[in-house]
Amino acid sequence: MSRKIDRRINQAKELSKEDVDEIQQLEEIEIEEEKADAQRRMAWVALLSMIAFTVVVFLPFFPDERIKLLGELSALFYIGMAGIVGAYMGMTAYMSRR
Repeated sequence: MSRKIDRRINQAKELSKEDVDEIQQLEEIEIEEEKADAQRRMAWVALLSMIAFTVVVFLPFFPDERIKLLGELSALFYIGMAGIVGAYMGMTAYMSRR
């Protein structure tokens, strides 16, 4: 982050303290927005992977024996993915009230 600020400061001939503070605030906002986008993508991938796993398991290609063997593993998978989606939704709701 400081490299971008240093580069911008060097490009300008004269900057006031307010200009430097504004640049820093804009950089912080950009970083927060990139973080939020990454978290949103992670939650969507988790949700879509849960749906895709469910659809694939119920296809007629899988025998019942194999589905029974995947029972414990699929439960952990669903708990993990639902945890990611729930944490994202909870933090989004918390941050919107804040």
